[in-house]
Amino acid sequence: MLIIADENIPQVKEAFSAFGDVKLLAGRSITKGDLKDADVLLVRSVTKVNKDLLEGTNIKFVATATIGTDHIDKDYLKEKNIAFADASGCNAYSVAEYVICAVTSIFYKLGKKFSESSIGIIGYGNIGKKVAKFTRALGFKVLINDPPLQREGYPEEFCSLDETLLCDVVTFHVPLNKSGIDKTFHLLDESNIGLIKKGAILINSSRGPVVDNQVLKRRLVEKKDLITILDVWENEPKIDTQLLDLVNIGTPHIAGYSYEGKINSTVFIYNKFCDYMNVKPSWQPVVNEVENSLITIDINESIEKMLNEVCKKIYDIEEDSHLLKQAKNYNPDDFGIYFDSLRKHYRIRREFNNYTIKLNEENDVIKKIFEALRFRIL
Repeated sequence: MLIIADENIPQVKEAFSAFGDVKLLAGRSITKGDLKDADVLLVRSVTKVNKDLLEGTNIKFVATATIGTDHIDKDYLKEKNIAFADASGCNAYSVAEYVICAVTSIFYKLGKKFSESSIGIIGYGNIGKKVAKFTRALGFKVLINDPPLQREGYPEEFCSLDETLLCDVVTFHVPLNKSGIDKTFHLLDESNIGLIKKGAILINSSRGPVVDNQVLKRRLVEKKDLITILDVWENEPKIDTQLLDLVNIGTPHIAGYSYEGKINSTVFIYNKFCDYMNVKPSWQPVVNEVENSLITIDINESIEKMLNEVCKKIYDIEEDSHLLKQAKNYNPDDFGIYFDSLRKHYRIRREFNNYTIKLNEENDVIKKIFEALRFRIL
């Protein structure tokens, strides 16, 4: 069996080598010729998997080591009886923690209080649920918008999109649907961006085209009244560098790039391939322990300051933003290469549950907050 895999899927060769020859390629440059004699294709979001890529090949199984599937023509796969698997949920904690670190950084700088603020969560899937749990623990008033779940009668109090856009923080966690009743392409556009109030924080860590980038850019140029955090962009990797210059925090599509999130993506598609092959999984990933995992905090400080200090030690989101913004004057081709390079060579970032919080004195309220964020408490 010949398995073609994106070279940036972690430990993919170790996981799949028991099934045959694993050939690693750059995801953006995989061609039909590469797949001529292949049986299995393992990709990430940068590879468009459709008729143009697969027609005339012998591919029988496709998996994407991502939660999003908008780069996959699932109708074509079904038509050709090609099995498909994704890694839905693999990096949900990573993205939720990205949001917490971003919000905390902004709130601490501005002296804002979690308990006096509202957050509108648009999309209540694996990630949205975790963002809601975390922010409720911090004291936010949480508003949720998810029309598909609402139609299904999911047991949650839902709000309209317009209501969520009125919150102090607005964060998107939806898939990219280009058409249909639940279309999310340009979900935030000219017709509703005016609902976001002056001084609000706008976060998009879902898919770039969920937010109309040109409409957002005009708002930031003309009014300069939004605090904006973008991890995803239209036309990646050749993004709008003028928009990058305008946002407060801009990162290269790495919200889900925690060490655990990336390893989980491989585990998820490996286990699904084992199901497809009707064999028992035997591979286990190599996961290293975290060094210096003990963090001592002073409970006499505000929760915003405490959490900011913890986030800075675990994941300084401002550093990722600085690395991307320093290349804003590159020409589009060079910038695209740099954008992809930041993703390929991304530093090791570990999730909250790997760290232990030591309180300088007993405090049940603070303890419960950090436990809700998945920290261990000493």
